[in-house]
Amino acid sequence: MRLAVAPSPFSWLRTTRDRLRDWALRVWAPVEGTQVGRFATDTVLAASTVTQGFRGENLRLRAAALTYISMFSLVPLLTVGLVLLNAFHQDRFEERLRSVVRELLAPGVQEKSAAVLNRLLDQGNSVAIGSIGFLAILLSAGSLLRHIDGAVNELWGIRRQRPWGIRLLIYAGLLLLGPIFLAASFTGTRAVRGVLQSLPYPGAFIALGTTLIAVVGLTMLYFWTPYAHVRVRSALAGGLVAGLGWMVAKSLYAEFAARSFQYNLLYASLSALPLFLAWVYVSWLLLLFGARLSYAVEHTAFRDSLFAFGTHPRAHELVASRIAQETTLTWVDGGLAPTPRELATRLRVPESLVHEVVDRMEAAGLLERQRRGGLRPARDPASLTLADTTLAVHGVMISGGADTWDGPRASGFEQVEHFFQEADCLGVERLRQTRWTDLVAPLRPELAEAPPSAPAKVAAGGNP
Repeated sequence: MRLAVAPSPFSWLRTTRDRLRDWALRVWAPVEGTQVGRFATDTVLAASTVTQGFRGENLRLRAAALTYISMFSLVPLLTVGLVLLNAFHQDRFEERLRSVVRELLAPGVQEKSAAVLNRLLDQGNSVAIGSIGFLAILLSAGSLLRHIDGAVNELWGIRRQRPWGIRLLIYAGLLLLGPIFLAASFTGTRAVRGVLQSLPYPGAFIALGTTLIAVVGLTMLYFWTPYAHVRVRSALAGGLVAGLGWMVAKSLYAEFAARSFQYNLLYASLSALPLFLAWVYVSWLLLLFGARLSYAVEHTAFRDSLFAFGTHPRAHELVASRIAQETTLTWVDGGLAPTPRELATRLRVPESLVHEVVDRMEAAGLLERQRRGGLRPARDPASLTLADTTLAVHGVMISGGADTWDGPRASGFEQVEHFFQEADCLGVERLRQTRWTDLVAPLRPELAEAPPSAPAKVAAGGNP
């Protein structure tokens, strides 16, 4: 006897989903192995990975912080541009800059926001007339650039910062030369818009051009901002997703804002500021998402372990030990000294983490850089131990035995605390007994009996 099971009312949804998936796979099959197909696959999988770790990356918190900072730095940033355009007597370009700003910051409610924005910028111009006032506004505007730089590098896991001199030159160049290039771009944009108006569908071409500008601008941001080597395809992946997402969000925001002012002027006027803040927040959120996406595409070879490894409690020690192993191996074999990027590829860890560990080991005198960035042990690996590596990574290490412990005591836990202190001391002693050459002994059995001396000539190669 069989029981009849009623069909699920949503069975047709599952059937439709399966059919669409099969159809998409058949369509995708011919281009899957091409360069474009691999790029699209890496981008989609990386976006999925970033989305899954969205909460852990604190992107929303970072976007909220940048939104708050923007409220204090955006008007000074625009004021610097307007003052410089006035100084060069570029009144036409100034008016175009104002119209572009209104379009970017408040699409769909330009009439309502124009008066407020012009009043803020005019007040900023009056303050910026004096040299001291202009310097203060310049510093306030530069803070926004500094926070963008810091946010993108932090999402890339980069803790190293560019030297202060280089950062000041970059920020000053963007603030002082940016308005001039922007004015030149307005001239070109006007000419291109005139040509597009003569085409059959001018609106579509203008929208396509605007989208292209957004994608190119974000791609350049993701390519130049991280203080690390970034491939063009990685920056392009982030620029495409963030740029397209920003254009869609802009259209939705403009439509919603326009309808709000059309149907309910009272409540719409009260909600103008919250709507504007929401738009700025979404813009920052998309920018940060694109930055993290470009990072994931850059490290696509080990995407699955990308986010988990950074939280490992011994991540720095493990990477330092593997770097010691790899550099000792090239010391013994007389091969090409590996660069940090090559080590990151071999170890399947982010390059930023390798750079951070290498800097600490180099500062401790364990590694030295050769020509073109290659790394090798600073002295005979037989005289270096894992205890040296741990000390270089953490900057502090236990010395002596459990009875000589002079650190903080946990009152009331003396009995069990002693066991952990003794275990720590035994672990450190084990590290002192493990030389760098012991790490490569399983790969080079002849080293087990006689520690190697420095080879006559070690290649100092490595990629630039």
